[in-house]
Amino acid sequence: IKVPWLLGLIATRSLDGVVPGIKELKAESEETIRKGMVAYGALQELKKDRNNQKAREIFEANQKALGHGLLLKKYTPNVVDATEDQIKKAAQDTVPNVPLLFWAFRVMVGLGFFFIAFFGYAFYLASRRRLEKKPWFLKLCVVSLPLPWISIESGWFVAEYGRQPWTVDGVLPTFLSGSTLPYSSVLTTLIAFVLFYSVLAVVDVLLMIKYVKLGPVAALSKGE
Repeated sequence: IKVPWLLGLIATRSLDGVVPGIKELKAESEETIRKGMVAYGALQELKKDRNNQKAREIFEANQKALGHGLLLKKYTPNVVDATEDQIKKAAQDTVPNVPLLFWAFRVMVGLGFFFIAFFGYAFYLASRRRLEKKPWFLKLCVVSLPLPWISIESGWFVAEYGRQPWTVDGVLPTFLSGSTLPYSSVLTTLIAFVLFYSVLAVVDVLLMIKYVKLGPVAALSKGE
């Protein structure tokens, strides 16, 4: 199904906006990376001599591409001497895994529409006091319990994986913005969080099992 102008409207918020393909984006990234190399070299010269006017002019002319130049640090410590192969690898890093993002986005949106229909029908049944007369729907409610979590995680995946390789778009690559905390500190914090939320999960499951066994009438009669 082809919907005229829709992709341009989504991507550029205009009916006549051009949406470049992946090959065009990679070629553009390669050119920007080369400008970033120039900006990086000029910045190094400015560090040596802040009064170097020529280096300042070169840097100011290319500074917007500096972030792309920093992508090369993943492949070489000498950004200004990067090879063509390294430039191509850095440009490839700017292209996300399209199939993963494609399906993660559709899972998120698809579940969103499902929830609208699901809760709309649930409201209809509840308002007509017919909810308990639809056992198939009650079973669907139980089966659907993990779906909000799946939807949320799909959304986070689209947001976090889709923005790679940038922490700040076009400025700071993710691999250069990692924490400087020692490994032991990160591991200790992670273990503490896992243990804490694992305990909460166990308590939550035990409480749910308890009240499911009691049934709604018994639970309400106890004021719980």
